[in-house]
Amino acid sequence: MRSKYMLCVLLIAALLTLSSDAEKLSRKSLEHILSEQGFGVLLQGKVRFAHLGEMKCGSKILDVYYYTWEETNPPGRAIHFSQRLIFLENRTYVGHYVISDRPVLVKPDRLRFPVPEEEGNLLRCDKAGLPQSAYIDGGDIVLEK
Repeated sequence: MRSKYMLCVLLIAALLTLSSDAEKLSRKSLEHILSEQGFGVLLQGKVRFAHLGEMKCGSKILDVYYYTWEETNPPGRAIHFSQRLIFLENRTYVGHYVISDRPVLVKPDRLRFPVPEEEGNLLRCDKAGLPQSAYIDGGDIVLEK
């Protein structure tokens, strides 16, 4: 009896894992969405995406992605690097911020960055959505489309 119960629990857990994985975007799908919907940043070269989680802004649920792009040149030349926070709502590109550090905490209503509070370490959203600008890491970041 106990083994049947454990088998049912394992089967349900496996099905839940499969269904949640099916909802995640593949890199190719994410790149397609971004290129088709106006993300004017490079998607070629050494590009990485990481799904950080979700933010709840009023009735909207936004998927948060951390984007990095790196251009490496031959030895002796400069290396170019950029970071962005990208937001999608139901596979629709909402916008992005240029950032200098990856967030260390993702909560439903805020992202926290690894800097002191007085330098601006929180990006919050509310019922109106994401802020058009925010003070983060000693400077203003602007929501770009």
